[in-house]
Order: sequence, then structure tokens, then C-alpha cells
Amino acid sequence: MSDDAVAAQWRCAQLALHGWAVFQATDHMDALSAVSRHDVDIVVLHLDPDETLATDLPNVLRQVAQTVYLPVILLAGELDEPQRCRCLDSGVDEIVGFEISAAELSSHIRAMLRIKDLQDALSASRGELQRALRRERKLLSKLREDNACLQALATTDPLTHAQNVRSFHDILEHEFKIARRYAQPLSLLMLDVDHFKLVNDNFGHPSGDYVLKELAVVINQSVRESDVLARIGGEEFAVVLPKADADQAEAFAERIRRQIAEHVFGVYGKEISVTISIGSASYPCDAEITEPEMLTYFADQALLMAKEAGRNCVIAVRQVSMEVRRRLRRQYLSAPLEAEKLLSNRSIPVTTDDQPAPAPVR
Repeated sequence: MSDDAVAAQWRCAQLALHGWAVFQATDHMDALSAVSRHDVDIVVLHLDPDETLATDLPNVLRQVAQTVYLPVILLAGELDEPQRCRCLDSGVDEIVGFEISAAELSSHIRAMLRIKDLQDALSASRGELQRALRRERKLLSKLREDNACLQALATTDPLTHAQNVRSFHDILEHEFKIARRYAQPLSLLMLDVDHFKLVNDNFGHPSGDYVLKELAVVINQSVRESDVLARIGGEEFAVVLPKADADQAEAFAERIRRQIAEHVFGVYGKEISVTISIGSASYPCDAEITEPEMLTYFADQALLMAKEAGRNCVIAVRQVSMEVRRRLRRQYLSAPLEAEKLLSNRSIPVTTDDQPAPAPVR
């Protein structure tokens, strides 16, 4: 672009002779139109420096350009140092004199185009990196969703959506470590539906499944948000009660028992009523309990006692006599020894090529 039409035509002709495709702009609007409509690689301005600074033309051209980076060369006469600095700071990439030859100007253009190629390559790499990053983030989000789904499948009972037995043992062990480390109480409730086989026999297994699902909902509504409900057997559930002592555990258990007894399960137009028996054990209130597996064992034994006491009741370990509790502790501690003894007494038959293995002795 030039404000001198004759000088501009002469310069364009020189550049064309050196193999450049040149588009001559006569004014600012013509230059803006050319840059916005065509794939212009570089701009050579043949203007007064003060006009270039006043119109901020280099930056305006870059804003409307179709390319990522648009180099701008300014052809100017003799400029003092402050003027050159203002032009370069305003967006001009290089300043050359009016008297420059076409060969040298072509060299300057090629040098600026090398910089432009690097800028374009950098921009393309940045764009590809951003696209790859978006793909990775999308994939990571999908992986997190899949992992959450797999985690739910691995730790949740599919029927009742309570925790499954594996997750129950992990949670109980974790909560027991916290209770022992910070001297906090921890309680466990073991629940079993009374005569649940009669529900399946009289109403069918789908009705029994529905009762178990709604039973889990009622129990979850009866406990705190920090408590954990798990299904550990067919119709047997467990509730982990962090920071709950024996008194609180018994109160929770009685509330659950009463709400289940008063609840009517509507299944396929029929009304079904069930009751539950509950066993409760607490740490460290029950001094015999020193590990999470022992907490489970004592709560399960209390549940069996509730069954023997007529069902639809709550039995806590502390309600049991000291003699029975000591016997239960001895039974629990002797169980691993008995299993080890059975394993050590098991004989392994040895065979040879011409002698068949002896039949196992039963």
C-alpha cells in the first residue's frame, strides 16, 4: 500500500519481476478489503510513519487477516531513533529505506516469511495440541464415569443398591481403624428378616425381591447419612454406625425394628408385613471386641440370640451374660486354630507311574 501511486506501481513492478504476486492497494479501505478477502502473506507499507502510527494500520490489518500471523514491512525515509522505536512498538515488524533495491527488499520479505512460517507452524501445533487436549479431557471424563460405574458395580448390591458384602468388610475395617486410632465408639447392627421364606413361598420370589428393595429404603431413611447399609446375605443386612456407642446403637436398632414392623409393603396389589430381628455389638463398649471381624462375629451371635428369643426384637451384646460373652470370645479365637489343625491333618496322596492314587478316606 502506498500514498504515492507512481512509486507504488514502480515498486510493484520490481517485486513482480522477482517472482512475487503483488496486490496494490490505493488507500486504507482497499488494503483492509484485500487482506480480509485474500490469503495475503505479507504487507509492505509505503506510507508516512506518522500516518501509520495515527491509524494503527499494522494491527488493524492483522485483525482482519485470514492468516495467523501477518508480517508488516514499512518503507520509510530517514527516521530518527525515537521514530523507529515508535513504529516498531506500534506493530511494524521491520523498517527499510525508500532507496532499497528490489533484490534486497525481496531478501527482507523472504526473511519475514520464514518467521511467518514458524509462527504458522507454532499456531498449527498449538491448535493440534489443544484439540488433543480436548480429546484427552473427554476421554478422561469418560474413563472417570466408567470407573465410577465399575466401582458402583463392584461395591453395590444390584438388587437393593446397598453396599455388598465385600464393600461392607472394607468399610468396617476402615471405620474400626479410625475408631481405635481416635478412641471413638463404633457399633454394628446385624438385621435379618423373620420368616422371609414364607414371603417367597406365599407371594413369589419377585414379591420377595421387592420387599428387600423397599426394606433397604426404609432402613436408609431410619439411620444417619454417615451410617452405611450393606446387604451381606439373602435377607440379612448390616448397618455400620460410626461414632455411635451402645446406647445409640440400641436406639437406632429399636427405631429400625419398629418402623419395619409398622410398614406395609404393597406388592402387586397385595399388602405384605414383615418383622426383623437385630443383633447389636459396639466397640469399645463391649470389652471382648478387639478387631473388626470380632465385631461382626459378636453382632451376628446377638442376632441369633434375637431369633431364639422369639424374633422381632433387638439383642445387644452387653445384654448377654459375662459367661456367655467369654464363651463366644473363646469360640472366635479358637476358630482359626481349628482350621489350621484341619489343614495340617489333611493327607496328600502321592502316586507313581505304575501305582494308582488311593481313594480318599472319609
